[in-house]
Amino acid sequence: MHDLLEKARKILYKKDSRAEDLLWAIWNNALNSDGASLSQTWQSTALRGGNRGASADRDLDAMMQLFESAHRFSERFPLSGPKAFIEEISREEIVGDVITSKGVRVDAVEILTVHSAKGREWELVAIAGVQEGVWPNLRQRSSLLGSERLVERERHGDLPRAQLDTISASALLEDERRLIHVATTRAQKKIFITAVSRDEDQPSQFFEEIYEHLHQENPGLILDSEIPRAITPSALVAALRRALDGSDSTVAASIIKKLSDAGISTADVHSWAGVNHVSTDLPVVAPSDLVIVSPSSSESFEECGVKWFLEKNGGKNGDSVAQVLGSAIHAFAALMVEQPQLTKADLIAKLESSWNLIDPNQGWVSKTSLKKAIAMIERFVRYHVESKRTVVGVELKFDVSVGRARIMGSVDRLEVASDGSLYVIDFKTSKTPISKEDAKENLQLRSYQLAVAEGGFLAHSESVTPSGAALIYLGHDKKSISKRDQEEFDLDLMREKVSQIADGMGSHHFKAATNKRCKECPVRSSCPIQAEGRSVIQ
Repeated sequence: MHDLLEKARKILYKKDSRAEDLLWAIWNNALNSDGASLSQTWQSTALRGGNRGASADRDLDAMMQLFESAHRFSERFPLSGPKAFIEEISREEIVGDVITSKGVRVDAVEILTVHSAKGREWELVAIAGVQEGVWPNLRQRSSLLGSERLVERERHGDLPRAQLDTISASALLEDERRLIHVATTRAQKKIFITAVSRDEDQPSQFFEEIYEHLHQENPGLILDSEIPRAITPSALVAALRRALDGSDSTVAASIIKKLSDAGISTADVHSWAGVNHVSTDLPVVAPSDLVIVSPSSSESFEECGVKWFLEKNGGKNGDSVAQVLGSAIHAFAALMVEQPQLTKADLIAKLESSWNLIDPNQGWVSKTSLKKAIAMIERFVRYHVESKRTVVGVELKFDVSVGRARIMGSVDRLEVASDGSLYVIDFKTSKTPISKEDAKENLQLRSYQLAVAEGGFLAHSESVTPSGAALIYLGHDKKSISKRDQEEFDLDLMREKVSQIADGMGSHHFKAATNKRCKECPVRSSCPIQAEGRSVIQ
């Protein structure tokens, strides 16, 4: 033992030594209690078979896995020595599979992962679902910080990101190939491999490679492609429904009726999509009633009527951290106006003390978000100090009627210019500002200015003259204040526009529209012009 430790110690402190060098020094010199080579003893025992052979086989597999882990560690962290690998292994938590080891039955089917099957064999092995995108799984494992690209950059030089990702994916492919080799070599007599070929799924490249290999050895081998329907009521009804368009339609219809009478729910014609008529064609809002239109909803409705309607009626996710943070920043911005004695340091202190209520994350993720939030506060304070207009109020509500539209909402900040006209400020915590051209046509800002012209703020100012509006972006990365201005416009045209929007919101028909935000739409799966939301009944 002393000699073994001494040899290991020399490798440990040797310059440029790697983790596998240390492992090999230990493995190659380890002796059992009889003084025989441990590696040779395990190998001989494994070849003899039996219970002891199976145990030795598992031990050898474990050692191979350890060497493989050391090799991967050295490739990922080429400048790290054996000590770093030992620390990495010591931090891992491996749950002992006590139930499996004690509860194995000879006459039972075992369902387990490939890793847990190492070192064991069965007469028949079934590998199901060998699909492309699933096996091999080429998704990067450490993509949060991009560590895999840093490693490949260290090994291959300063290459473009796409090229580094390709190199990293190649290494992952080889790992996945070794894994399927382990799976396919667990069978003693028969192996059963399945994959599905359909529009949205294709068999894995490994599946094709295995078939080609077997076909070379057995030229007459047939790859089954037609799978009989599942023996379930829904599959039977689906087959019968397809037969309704053929020559056996009368027989199929008769069987469907018998199944429906027997209580098979999928055979009930009234449950089929596209069979029932529209439940109602009445407008959402009676023609004689006003339609509530908020400035933000007018923008959303013009973008896509279907999205607006579905989100208005529950098609929204709960508030995200970004939304909660946005509300908090608005509250702090209002607080500085309501309490002029507060300083920037006071606002930041209040933000930090309430941060655990805003962001539930922990560690560096939360600290990074807090740093960005503090930067938003600093940008707001800079705008507040540098603004030449006088603040009339913050978070001021308004309620005005224009035709059939009842425009309701609130402005983040209302300012008065030297000539007495009113200027509306809307703070945004998003990162990317809209274009200057889009800002000129922005319906939300136009709605605010229309509210000024309609006397929506007479309780705070006698003026009904709007002089413009602006979006102030607090969430961008630049130190300067990002601002998007909107000047005066034709108020009569805006009144007509708002009335049209109100008529559309109160109707019974809502139009879907494609735009640049479709990819991130939360109701995309219900949109009739998107592939995932399109009706199967045309």
